[in-house]
Amino acid sequence: MGITFGQVKSWKAAPLGTAGDGIKADLSKLEKSRDSLESKGVPGSWKGISAEAARAHRNGLVQQLTAHIANKQQMQKALYSAETEVEAIERLADAITERAAAQQFTVGDDGAVTDVSPTQTFDSQAEADDFTSRRKTIAEELAHDVSDLLTRAASVDATLTGTMSSSGNIEDSGDPHEDSAEDGYLDPEIAARWDDLSDDERRAVVEQMTEEIAEANGIDAPNIDWEEFADDTPEGGITYGSWDDDDNPLNPFDGSEMNLNPNVLDDPTQIIDTVAHELRHGRQYEAIRDENDSFNWWWQDDPFDEHEDDGITRDQANEWEENFDDYKSTSKGDTYEDYYDQPVEVDARRAGRDYVNGLTPEEFERMLEESR
Repeated sequence: MGITFGQVKSWKAAPLGTAGDGIKADLSKLEKSRDSLESKGVPGSWKGISAEAARAHRNGLVQQLTAHIANKQQMQKALYSAETEVEAIERLADAITERAAAQQFTVGDDGAVTDVSPTQTFDSQAEADDFTSRRKTIAEELAHDVSDLLTRAASVDATLTGTMSSSGNIEDSGDPHEDSAEDGYLDPEIAARWDDLSDDERRAVVEQMTEEIAEANGIDAPNIDWEEFADDTPEGGITYGSWDDDDNPLNPFDGSEMNLNPNVLDDPTQIIDTVAHELRHGRQYEAIRDENDSFNWWWQDDPFDEHEDDGITRDQANEWEENFDDYKSTSKGDTYEDYYDQPVEVDARRAGRDYVNGLTPEEFERMLEESR
């Protein structure tokens, strides 16, 4: 079914311009993220197999982002072009309606032109025929204008639809790394503030952040070990962090531990992403335990309810448990791709990225003050 005159009369150009402005703002962030990833994603001093894998992965992500940016630029251009065209269509639709009314015609939503002039009387057949001919000509002109307008509208609609279909986005790319284009986009104000902090202040705010994220996830804050990877330097490949889960929650002397690499304290995006990423592993373990805890008294709530409230399903928890039972790691001889693509890592990367993207300068400043 084609576009109708009734639909075209409801078209407004302003939302197209607003959408174009929104894409323009997104493009600015994407380009900054792409450039940052390309220049800082992997330090040039890194060596070893892990460094090579990281560089290859970075280059692939940069290519994806570049293609994504090009598609968004195409969409932005199409929206701005359509805005101008729809403004003209708005004016033409109003003009057709007004001209029809002025000449005692109506144009229906289906585009049909109807003569609504009052019944006329004539002194001769020739006068009647002349009147009928003139009314028919006006009706045909109006119908022609409506047809031209609908053709123009269909062209705009087809252009926008085609652009949106071809533009796509990273999530639709089919790339196996689709869930993580980067570590997230940290607000530049936070990055600038981080540069002014000492390492002791950075550690303190990381510890405050850890407590708050853990509380928000309904898990106990882990012990933080800054020494586990102290000798893990860029020259030999680097590990950002790891999570050692508490296998016996009933043991008061035991507890979960988050290992963080002090060598990346100067990279706020990476260290903040790592904290949120590792704490998500803690939440994954907690969801698994609560899913397996089948016993609770009749007056007690199901412990898994809180996870479902946060969008975690039982199937997801079961998948995580199976994954942890057969966890892929390059240290065990698995490939980097095997490690990267396993469900618990895909989910944790998303959590880390989302936290970095959502952290505001005001929230960071508050945590900094409370850490002192």
